[in-house]
Amino acid sequence: MSFRRLSFALLFCLALAVPAAWSQTLIRVYVQAGNGDFAANGAGDSALDLRKALLGKARTLVLANSGAEADVVARVDSRNVRKETSAVNTYSNKSDDGKSTTKTTVPTVQTINELHVTLLVGTSEIPMQSESSLSWRLAASDMASSIEHWTKENYAKLVERRMRQEPAAAAAPAAAAQAPAATQEASIAPGMTEADVLKAMGAPDKKVSFGSKAQWSYRGMQVVFEDGKVTDVKF
Repeated sequence: MSFRRLSFALLFCLALAVPAAWSQTLIRVYVQAGNGDFAANGAGDSALDLRKALLGKARTLVLANSGAEADVVARVDSRNVRKETSAVNTYSNKSDDGKSTTKTTVPTVQTINELHVTLLVGTSEIPMQSESSLSWRLAASDMASSIEHWTKENYAKLVERRMRQEPAAAAAPAAAAQAPAATQEASIAPGMTEADVLKAMGAPDKKVSFGSKAQWSYRGMQVVFEDGKVTDVKF
């Protein structure tokens, strides 16, 4: 096999391997409308448009159900409208007698829809902007393409970060389950009143009274009172 054929074969194999790698690990993106309890005007609508547009990136991205399980959070911060001159047209007007000509210049103004999104990854915040002179939906579509491009550029880092987080998240519940319960200490002394015992031990499981004497039962012990004061503790 010639060197040229060998090089072509290697390039062809790499071209097949790249889509396969992308299909194995999809980057999870969660779309959030605004920050906190209140979203900017129109942010909710653009967040919905962005989610729909990201669904079309199924070979590289997948929508997450919450920010906690996402690799990237796309926060829709705001959308703004600006006006700009797209063209200038000049018209000539002749007088009624045809002896003079006047020119009128009329600018053509178009509306630009600006969509502002911040990508949140750990402590990093990446501001992004897309725009369209036709509709907010197209601005969201362009934003989805920009997010896909950014995730491809940072794919290795995003996957590495997920691999570091998942073992830690799985170990946390197990460690909490294995952790011993905190030991509560209480001290009972002769002469303590019933109020003192309640404060130290809490309510007893059972109370038995006989004249001036009383016995409070707790798990594994009994506290004996006489005339309202502790005289003995039985284990």
